[in-house]
Amino acid sequence: MLENIKLSLQSIWAHKLRSILTMLGVIIGLAAIIAIVSLIEGSSEALKKEIVGGSNNTLELSFATKAEFNSPDGSGTTGNEKMPDYMEAISEAQIDELKAIDGLKNVLVSYNAWGKMYRHNRGVDMDIRAVTPDYFTIYPTKGIKGRQLSQQDYLNNSQRVILNEFAYQSLFPDGDGLMKMVEFNGTPYQVVGVVKLSKAFTNAYGGEDYAMAFVPSGNWPQIQGNIDPQPTISVQAEKTDDLQRVAEEASAILNASLPESDYMYGVYNMGDMDGQIEEFNQAQFYLLGGIASISLLVGGIGVMNIMLVSVTERTREIGIKKALGARRGTILMQFLTEAMVLTLLGGCIGVGAGLGIAAGLTNMMAYPFIVSIPAILGGLAFSLLIGIVFGLVPAIKASKLDPIEALRYE
Repeated sequence: MLENIKLSLQSIWAHKLRSILTMLGVIIGLAAIIAIVSLIEGSSEALKKEIVGGSNNTLELSFATKAEFNSPDGSGTTGNEKMPDYMEAISEAQIDELKAIDGLKNVLVSYNAWGKMYRHNRGVDMDIRAVTPDYFTIYPTKGIKGRQLSQQDYLNNSQRVILNEFAYQSLFPDGDGLMKMVEFNGTPYQVVGVVKLSKAFTNAYGGEDYAMAFVPSGNWPQIQGNIDPQPTISVQAEKTDDLQRVAEEASAILNASLPESDYMYGVYNMGDMDGQIEEFNQAQFYLLGGIASISLLVGGIGVMNIMLVSVTERTREIGIKKALGARRGTILMQFLTEAMVLTLLGGCIGVGAGLGIAAGLTNMMAYPFIVSIPAILGGLAFSLLIGIVFGLVPAIKASKLDPIEALRYE
């Protein structure tokens, strides 16, 4: 066998250009399949992280009806569900209890509202959030003008606000808004800073053209306009795999102190969503993989063609070997091995090219680069199979040559 491999490599090296052109179909087909698999797995992982926990393993707990959690499509709701009579603000004791959950890294409590923020007669629709200092450890921002909210602002519940770029430019087209006053829900706030939100944050909340403002957490009654707080709870897990469990445990702790009602904190089961993502990716793979497989088929036909040519060119060599006592099986294995080595070399080059293409594409699309070992091993095995299937006919033809006729061949 080793002797056959050595002879095969010598033959391939002797006809380098012809061999490379023959391998091209296998190379292109396998490179396409490896790149497709890596790209699909990378996009799937990115989508799961975005849906389940963003880029930092964070999940926002939902406050919805019990029927809605039982049927995420909302089919179980009637529209007449009873809200809690009174919801108390989340206490420090509850936060400490949440932080004791195994696998939980951080917990955030914020109070969100939507409405118009005004500067004189100029109004801008705004997503305003009353936040704690920890908010910006999970959702980091980059200061552009002025300053961030200070510890003193949080302690005193100061009526200070920081705006994102879009909100600032919309309210102050001349860019002179620092230390000026704005008004939201009848309460004045002083603009102390302008920030740039992270790309992941802007993608999750409507893109660059999305106005946001942040005030100290104690201002929640002013921004929500009532004394019945409706907090938004975000939990951050150490690992993505623990996020669902951590969120469910956190929801159970919060629900224990809720007044009797049809509403509860909860998190939708991501298992069904994962299944839907996998089904979608599988459909994509079958479609794109089928197209790429055509290249492998064309490559296999090219291998058969070149091996038939090789048999014809080496007719006298075959005749001499048979005259010296070489068996049919020996000749068959020699040419079959050559076809297998040819396609396996093409497979190895295709795997390398596919990984390179995948790395470039995933980097360009900001997906994680995932190397699929099963796809690589399966691709190499498939390329070997192509060598066997398409090299069998030329090998059988070579083994059946009559030695006398072969020696007469010019």
